[in-house]
Formats: sequence, structure tokens, C-alpha cells
Amino acid sequence: MGHGSSRSASSANILSAEELTLVDNLFKSMSRSSGSIKREDIFKHWSMHLDDVLLQFVVRFLCHEPGKKVSAVNGENFGRLYVYAVRGSAGERTDLIFEGYSEEEQKVEIPTATFLQYIQATINSYLRLQKNAANLHYLSWSSIGCTVNNRRINMRSRSLCEDIIKYGDVLTVDQIQNWFAAAATFKNIQSHVFQCLFLVTQKKGDKNTSARINELNLLPVCKGLENIPHFPSILGLGDVLFLNLSLPHELRKEWRFLFSTQVHGESFSTMLGRITMQGATIIILQDTDDHVFGGFAPDSWRLGPNFIGNHTCFLLKLEPDILTFPSTSYNNHYQYLNFNQQTMPNGLLMGGQLNYPGLWIDSEYGIGKSSISCTTFQNYVQLSGQENFKIKHCEVWGVGPIPIVEEDVRENKSVLDQDPTAKVLMELHGRKMHSEGIRDKKD
Repeated sequence: MGHGSSRSASSANILSAEELTLVDNLFKSMSRSSGSIKREDIFKHWSMHLDDVLLQFVVRFLCHEPGKKVSAVNGENFGRLYVYAVRGSAGERTDLIFEGYSEEEQKVEIPTATFLQYIQATINSYLRLQKNAANLHYLSWSSIGCTVNNRRINMRSRSLCEDIIKYGDVLTVDQIQNWFAAAATFKNIQSHVFQCLFLVTQKKGDKNTSARINELNLLPVCKGLENIPHFPSILGLGDVLFLNLSLPHELRKEWRFLFSTQVHGESFSTMLGRITMQGATIIILQDTDDHVFGGFAPDSWRLGPNFIGNHTCFLLKLEPDILTFPSTSYNNHYQYLNFNQQTMPNGLLMGGQLNYPGLWIDSEYGIGKSSISCTTFQNYVQLSGQENFKIKHCEVWGVGPIPIVEEDVRENKSVLDQDPTAKVLMELHGRKMHSEGIRDKKD
């Protein structure tokens, strides 16, 4: 248990040279080179950047000296805050919470409700800091009308803590420390909050500060909606943040808008033409019972009788509960897509069997199915309000870069050979395949 054990450790020995300069410069600025920062000056400098709950924790941590009434912050504690919050061990991050909970005496328990407030306040602070810093990735979403859904962030905070809130109304130091040992997503957000905080409150005029802030991205950049200023997405900024952190690292830099019923209409063939061969995708649906759900498909969608995809595929719920269902590896029924076939089911499937899907969008657009059980995904529960549901809204995002078609494939194969979807779409528009059966396919 690390509670209170690291106070004597000098933060200067842990910070890199660049970080030490960053922390020292900010300390000198906030203390006016007096050797200590007044308690009220912490509030003055950081109240616009941090959620009130988190700010109170931070000030009490900085002024923590059991048995003493501390009104000023010294340089060592200022450095400790950066170290503990940015790269702290599970014990140090737990210390930050307990020392920030009470500065009067050393506590060994904290109310579960207070712990949840801390988690939610940290998430809110991340999004607030991105806004205040005018981060380019944040702006790409806010400029199309994507906002913070506080209720969902509250729900998300509970979902992050589901393994710990089961202990009851109070939590011990050991319970929180064990939680931190496995809480990779929250630790990532917490680290970014304090890295950004120490950067954004530097003196203005530092040319490198803006660039360094824009490098601290957990949100992807939003592409493809430059001409649609008020896109009717059902995702909030918190949803985008956590869905992005659930993706493989190489896919987290950008999201590309591909399809929305409110923009492109209610057409399966239109959706097909916009999402096939676009790399990995996230599909989000809202049914007429206002359940919001979907899934991450790691492979490019393409027509065929076989299942594609891999174990990184997952399904998700956003309303009325926030849940994620990772792969069980029990079977490989991750992605299936077919259209205009007489002997195979026509539609899009993620998980389960063709007649018992985790998620099914029928080619007769507007209807879908989510079965009661699905062995492809862990802890699966039915996604939709009813097993057979009606679609109210659908949107699809390409995640990560657009896949590059090999040059020799483009040169040696007809587009009809490398992309059967193109053939189907041409037939839909009345184009006859005059070369079919005459043209020899190259090996």
C-alpha cells in the first residue's frame, strides 16, 4: 500500500529535463518567484480548466500536511502532483485521491459516491481542457455540433468503476489501489488532464506550447463533415472519446464520416456503396425504442458468403446502459455482408449465427434484429429494445486511415474482380455485365 509513503521522494529525480523545466516555469509564474503558491492562486489559475470537484481534490492534495493548516504550496508538492497524476503508480494515484479527499487527517476509507465524483470530474476536466486549449481534434467535433452529454459521462464513470462499486458505500485504500492497477483507460485520461493543465497555464508566447497541446490527443480528428456544419449525430464528445480509446492504437487518430440516414436517406444499397472497402468502421444505431447501440468492425466490409473480421471486433450499448461486449473467440462470426443473393441471407451481421445475430441490419432497410444470446461476444445482452427492431437512425464512421489498394492489384484486375460490391451496385443501376462469362479473369 503506497498511502503517504512517497512524500520524501524528490519529484526532480523522476521528471525528465523537459518536464522539470515545464513544472519549474509554471511554479515560478504562479508563485511570482516567491518560493510558494498561495492557496487562492491555485483556484485563480485553474478554476476555468478543472471541474470543481477535481479542483478541490487537487488543492487539498497540494496543501496536504496532516495536523497543520497549510495556506501555501511548495515546489516539491507541486512537482509531486505532476508525477503522481501523469505517470504515477497505482499506489501514488491512490495517494492523490486520499490526500485530496481530506487534508485534516490521514484517511483509510472514502465514500464510493465521492470516488465516482472524482472519476467523472476528471473526464469532464479532460474535455474542458481540450476546449480551452482550442485543440484541433476537439474543434473538429465541436464545430459540427457534437457536444458533451453529462448524463452519459456519469453513466460512463459508473461503467468504468463497475468492478469496485460492488464493495458498497465506502472504499478502502487497497480496493482503490487494486482498481488503479487495471484501470488503463482512466489512467490514460488522468495523465492527459494534468499534462494539458500544466501546458495550457504556461505563460503565453511559448511557441512550442500550442504544438505540444495538440499532440495530446485522445480524441480522433473528425473528417468528412466540413460541408455539414450541424451534423445530427447521436454521439456525444464523451462517447467519441471512450469509443476511440476502445480501438486498436493504430486506428485512433482519425474518424471519417461515411454514412447517415439523415444525410443520405434510408437505403441499404446507398449505405453499402459508402461503407464497403473503407477499412475498419464503427456502426451506431438508434431504434424506435430509443436504444442506442452498435459495433466496431475491424475489416473492410465486402460482399461474400463467408465471415470476416477478427477478435478485436466488439459490440456496444450507449442507451439505456453503457456496455461493451468484447470477443469470446468462441467462434469467428464477426462480420458478414451479402446483397441480392437468392440462397443466402441478405444484410449485414456482427456476431452470432445468421438466424440468431448479435446485430443484424436487413437489406430491406429499416428493420434489424438483436438476439437474446450471442456466443461471439462476452457478457452479451440484447442490444435493442425488442429482438426485432425498427431503425430510427443509423450512422457509420470509418476509423483510421483509408486502406491503400495495392498498385499491382489495380493494374492487373478489373474493378469488378477486386470489388464485387461495385458489380452489384452497377447492376442495381441497370448496367448490364456484357463481359460476364466472356472476359477471362487473370490469376
